Amino acid sequence: MSLTIFRVFFFCLVPIGIYVLGKTIRMLKGMFNGEVIAEKLFTDKEILFEVRKAGVYAVWQKGRLFQRTAADRFTLKLFREPSGEPVSISMSIFRPHINSLDTARMELSRFSAEAGNYRLQVVEGSSVSWLERLVLKIFPAKPIDYSQYYLQVRESRPAYYIIAAIPLFVLCGFCIIGGFVAGFMAPYILSDMGISFSQ
Repeated sequence: MSLTIFRVFFFCLVPIGIYVLGKTIRMLKGMFNGEVIAEKLFTDKEILFEVRKAGVYAVWQKGRLFQRTAADRFTLKLFREPSGEPVSISMSIFRPHINSLDTARMELSRFSAEAGNYRLQVVEGSSVSWLERLVLKIFPAKPIDYSQYYLQVRESRPAYYIIAAIPLFVLCGFCIIGGFVAGFMAPYILSDMGISFSQ
């Protein structure tokens, strides 16, 4: 088989890797920048919101960058309205977070919801693990400015998206870098593999 055909095959891995990379980034984008369903100051202690379509949603805290948060001082309860039926809400495992020039956001909890009206309630407790509480004590930040500390309810994606993204990023790197290098090094690679080719 012609060496040119092998080179074309290897170089074709590059655009494939770029395409998969773009899809993976768009897949993860929904976890960080989902549509805001509701946002209120933390001091309000309660958020009433409407879910228009069934799916996975997340509760984020938003405040000033490098400012202490109140996540270790409260926990969240979720109820369906008007029945008051409790809805399961779980602590975020991966703690996605995103920073801008002066603000920071971090995911606190996640829940699955059907279409309908809901009430999110702030109660005494803690929304962080023991390790996070230890870090807060060791590295104190500026005092909490409750006038700029918000809770948000956002559309999200299932947590397994993050797990799936890891091998996909590895695959993208292999295709982009490996395809580019293999295209130039094709004669040596084929020879080492014992594959015969024509110039």
